[in-house]
Amino acid sequence: MNQVNLSCNLDLGPNSVWLTVTAAQAARSSIAYVQELGDFHCGPDYYTSRANLPSYLIKLCVAGEGALSYEGQNYAIHPGDVFWIDCRRRQHYRTAPGKDNWRVLWVHLYGESCAAYYQLFLALNDGRNVVRLESDVSVRSTLEMLLKLYREGGNTLQDDVQASALLTQLMTYCIQAASAGGGSAKHIPAYVIDTRNYINLHYAERVTLDDLSRSISINKFYLQKLFKRYFGLSPNEYLIHTRLTHAKQLLRTTAQPVSQIAMDVGINNIGHFITLFKRYEGITPSAYRQRWYLEGEMEPLGAAGQEGSGQ
Repeated sequence: MNQVNLSCNLDLGPNSVWLTVTAAQAARSSIAYVQELGDFHCGPDYYTSRANLPSYLIKLCVAGEGALSYEGQNYAIHPGDVFWIDCRRRQHYRTAPGKDNWRVLWVHLYGESCAAYYQLFLALNDGRNVVRLESDVSVRSTLEMLLKLYREGGNTLQDDVQASALLTQLMTYCIQAASAGGGSAKHIPAYVIDTRNYINLHYAERVTLDDLSRSISINKFYLQKLFKRYFGLSPNEYLIHTRLTHAKQLLRTTAQPVSQIAMDVGINNIGHFITLFKRYEGITPSAYRQRWYLEGEMEPLGAAGQEGSGQ
């Protein structure tokens, strides 16, 4: 691993917040996780120049102006702008020359899933690392929730799982902003969107790539290539994610047996369902249900939560 190359001048106001996080090993090995985050009130001399840091950085400009130099491009950063960069690449950002202040909310994040989100963001943003938000409310509130989570809580696995969901929301908001901004996002073929919509409607049924290609009269290999290009997942991966998302909702909001939930989301083999769930979530369906169980909100699970009970 290359040594981190860093030069900086932290010209920060006294009301700045800077938190360092040590995520649980289970989080670092399987999900997006927070490394550090903050709310910086930067003075005119603030800058950071860096390379070779295994991290992604998402930074929202709240007020003032900043400047980013990255991958041969120079960007002016205004309120409502977000930049998202891979910190292994050479970067330089600072308060804009001639400006007295630059307020930014930011988070350093990492994890196996981040790369796919980042590449999708670049693909939909024409390779640019800066995107303009129509409204910064969603991105700002998500960053503020992350700050609140780690200021008021501890470094528990449950905190990290909740933070991972917030990070996923944050990355999604950035991708949606890139999609709304034009460029390649405007040219997503209608049949690719139709394929996603078909999966969303029919996830509980038997769905194959052949079924999808026949439904829109497109070669299945070409469809798979385009689907992954625009959504970052193959159709089958998207189907699995959709099924598991609905399964998690049922686990949290009902007392149905795990075997019934598996069938309700289109997976008839309970063993296969448990294997898939554990592969993507890191825990069994019953353990996931217990994590979110709040006394008084559901009937005691009992046998309903037992894997493979068949009840």
